[in-house]
Amino acid sequence: MCGIAGLIRPSGLTPADETAARKLAGLLHHRGPDGAGTSITRQAAFVQTRLALVDPRPYPLPLSNGRFTLVFNGEIYNYRDLRRQLAHYPFSTETDTEVAFAALLHWGPGALERFEGMFSFCLWDEQTGDYLAAVDPLAVKPFIYHRTAELFAFCSEAGPLLEAGVVPFRPDEEAVAEHLTAPYFSLMPFANLARLEGGHYLTPHGLYTYRSGRAEGDLLTALRHAVRASIPAGLFLSGGLDSSLLAALADRPLPSFTIDYGTLDYTDSLIVKSDDVPFARQVAIAYGHPHFVVTPSDYAAALQRTLAANDQIAAWEQEVSQNLLAEAAAPHCKAVLVGDVADETHYGYSFLLHPERIASPRKLLDFFGHLPLRRMDAAAHFTARYQAETTAAGYPWHTPADQRLAISYLIRQRWLARLLHNGDIQLMAHSVEGRVPFADPTVLAFADAISPETALANGIEKHYLRSVAAAVLPPEIAWRPKSALTKNLGGRAVVHRLFRQAWAQHGDWLAPHVDADFVAALPPPADDRQTGLQFRLLATMTWFARWGSV
Repeated sequence: MCGIAGLIRPSGLTPADETAARKLAGLLHHRGPDGAGTSITRQAAFVQTRLALVDPRPYPLPLSNGRFTLVFNGEIYNYRDLRRQLAHYPFSTETDTEVAFAALLHWGPGALERFEGMFSFCLWDEQTGDYLAAVDPLAVKPFIYHRTAELFAFCSEAGPLLEAGVVPFRPDEEAVAEHLTAPYFSLMPFANLARLEGGHYLTPHGLYTYRSGRAEGDLLTALRHAVRASIPAGLFLSGGLDSSLLAALADRPLPSFTIDYGTLDYTDSLIVKSDDVPFARQVAIAYGHPHFVVTPSDYAAALQRTLAANDQIAAWEQEVSQNLLAEAAAPHCKAVLVGDVADETHYGYSFLLHPERIASPRKLLDFFGHLPLRRMDAAAHFTARYQAETTAAGYPWHTPADQRLAISYLIRQRWLARLLHNGDIQLMAHSVEGRVPFADPTVLAFADAISPETALANGIEKHYLRSVAAAVLPPEIAWRPKSALTKNLGGRAVVHRLFRQAWAQHGDWLAPHVDADFVAALPPPADDRQTGLQFRLLATMTWFARWGSV
């Protein structure tokens, strides 16, 4: 529940490094308004801001014992159990951060296999000049870094590294093309920054993987434990299977929040299929959760604010809903439970049930739509790239069963990474932490053990999870067909207007990438797919204008 950043220069920090470190503290205030601290030594500078949920009492930041310094973002849910195992350590706070510090000093990287929760951190050894940077198994808490022989710099977000002058704006041309073609699979758009992938840790000597969590007991018990370890919090409640299951497993009333864009036409919507509000209201009443329905009054302003918040190019219109929900939740709670990860790990997307739609990556790109680019046949280029990536990982495209596994691999490795990043950036823009029980290592171990045939039994997506949830949810909720988080399907005219304005003001940024005549001639969108294409263009121009001017 923090923002972290650091600069490590083996030859010694420069005055510019020290100035940048002090700037980073202010640029990360929204991620941790309850406390902040900066530590500067000869070779390293570290910044941490704090959103206090465990032990609200203030304590010095970053945490240090003189030799070792830790900057930590997230929460270790089993920190009390670990603290008992580390009884020899002279604890001075009740925080999970100090437990993580003690665990890392005692077990080294082996501590990662014991952590249950979501986290990103860097542990620095002032004596040896070594560091250990790591993220949780899915990188729910982000760690963005720049590494050369001269400098290792990192931050919870990419944007502050640019704004503080640590790195210049340098777009990755391939990544920009990918975003315009398949934003749901696109990742880091900066050529001079990288994202530490889930289940990995980094030292000066290399990049390593670790494994944590194993299936014990049953899935419902594991998920109940993950939910209850994650509160006190609020709840983003869509009335779909995932968020409703979290509502049912919570052991206390939680303020719940649902977005409502009014009466919408779902006829041509690609993945949003029904109105969430009546289902969410039913669940909130059934389980005693206070319910807040969020009705946006100025969609254009919300859309522009959302696009500006995302430092990695907004990918989905649903990010506007995440931003609005976080804004509504902020006065009530500092953290919210979200149902993210369930779809991506339990075969939750209905297109997995249509063999013709997943016969190759190209079929999925065609389903969502893609834009003509100047320098490449983008759909063919990225189809080949995704096929090569999945084949190298052991998922070829020979049979329908192979194809389902290959697409599912892309969803797990890429789609989910985008989803988690977008959730973190939009919620933390309002100083609200998103907690993801379906990312708990034990819950993930159950998901990993489920075959596609079991998960998609009877032609129903997430069939296994639904059958488990049916023990605690009403049948009309447990078996409600999948509908993605609501977006404003009535906002097409707004998207088009803002797109036209951006093209007039910032089209020069985009012109090298797209067929300018095609873009200039785009009419008001007539369906969901066309709206999505104009949203991508608008998001990309906003990103160029926002970060290219830093």
